[in-house]
Amino acid sequence: REFERMMDGKIEDVLRHNRDRLQAALDDPGTPANALPAISRQLIAVCRELDDLSGGDPLLDLDDEPLEGVDADAGASVV
Repeated sequence: REFERMMDGKIEDVLRHNRDRLQAALDDPGTPANALPAISRQLIAVCRELDDLSGGDPLLDLDDEPLEGVDADAGASVV
């Protein structure tokens, strides 16, 4: 069992593979229309999980960081 665990891929690899397969199924014109909503939901869930594992999008976290060297009343002098 321990050997099997060593041979297992990282969860990120599994999620990326699932993401790619789900995207291919979503793009495939042969995929039944009634399957598209479920595939789309699964794809979004996998993408969110990958995003969480990678620490999220650093550009979206900019609001959380204080700006260095910027005074709170910096815009007041322009007016």
